[in-house]
Amino acid sequence: MNDNFTELGAITWLWANSNLHKNWTLSLLTTNVIPAIETKQYVLLRRDNMPVAYCSWAKLSLENEVKYINDVTSLKLEDWQSGNRNWFIDWITPFGDSLRLTKHMRELFADELFRAIRVEENSSHGKITEFHGKSVDPKLASKMFAQYHEDLMSKLSTQNNFIISKDN
Repeated sequence: MNDNFTELGAITWLWANSNLHKNWTLSLLTTNVIPAIETKQYVLLRRDNMPVAYCSWAKLSLENEVKYINDVTSLKLEDWQSGNRNWFIDWITPFGDSLRLTKHMRELFADELFRAIRVEENSSHGKITEFHGKSVDPKLASKMFAQYHEDLMSKLSTQNNFIISKDN
């Protein structure tokens, strides 16, 4: 338990040093970080014993993926291990260690696919980005992501509050 508090402190320090995260609410920090620590679905990289990078992930069911896309604050602890649809929840590298974290994650999840909702600083809009492990063939990853998107669009199309348009 004590280690969890130490980890929470290190992650909170990274949030506070991230231009993107430092103005986010404490509520969002606890929503995103506590489940990651509880499920051990995170990586915290250090340099000279100081935290420099953090990444958390959830393994969502299709239903929870839809819930997450509609509201990024919606995930509960039980949602984090509800399926096999991998999502990076947080990616925090306030000191320029994004490439190091990318290499680490591509190695750690060499055979897996991930998506993330990427939000730019000073924006309230996000876009879905895709990542694949170092052992995944890019063409195969593209086909698998296409299937993920098809499943997701099919599920989203059943919701009354979501309109899907196709550019012609």
